[in-house]
Amino acid sequence: MGKILDAIDAQIIKPRMISSEKESFIATKTDIQNFYTQGNPKYYAYPAKPKGTRTGAYGKSPRSTGVSGAKGNYKFSIYLEEPKYTTGTFDGHTVLEQIQWRGSGILGKAGTWFEAQQDIKSITIKNFT
Repeated sequence: MGKILDAIDAQIIKPRMISSEKESFIATKTDIQNFYTQGNPKYYAYPAKPKGTRTGAYGKSPRSTGVSGAKGNYKFSIYLEEPKYTTGTFDGHTVLEQIQWRGSGILGKAGTWFEAQQDIKSITIKNFT
């Protein structure tokens, strides 16, 4: 019985998890980049950039742990790395929250992390059905 379960794991479960992680990470990066499709600031107070130039930190924030685990017990995490800077008012975590609700006058498409979360779920379900 162990050989059958090992074969199922090697030929079905693990490859589907790897595929789910890869497809989900690509979708997440696309969703996060969609933030930049709606609006650019006329004035942007980040000191290291010229006025009107975005840092692009949100677009660079998606991360994945890759697939880990063994014997049918696999997992992966896709997350957003918090920006290491402050706006003077908000820390990086708060900036990520504000982006999702288009809060604090942040220009861009709101809800892109929520879209990514839905894509991760849909992709994983699709790979296992």
